[in-house]
Amino acid sequence: MTKKPTPPDLETIKARGVKIQEICKRMDANILVLDEILAMLEEQKRASPYIPSTIKKSKTSVKYPRKYPRK
Repeated sequence: MTKKPTPPDLETIKARGVKIQEICKRMDANILVLDEILAMLEEQKRASPYIPSTIKKSKTSVKYPRKYPRK
């Protein structure tokens, strides 16, 4: 017969809970950093003179995809 695993004791459960909370806090901090980076990139994109034409081209190709491939 196989032995059934014993459930962890209360101390182990608490320790794991603390670790998970620390991981969540670090992930939240990293998400904030990524949000700041994205905001900076958006600002640079708006300031760039080359980007608006590229955005227009990409939007039109997404809105109106070609039914037939170019020959």
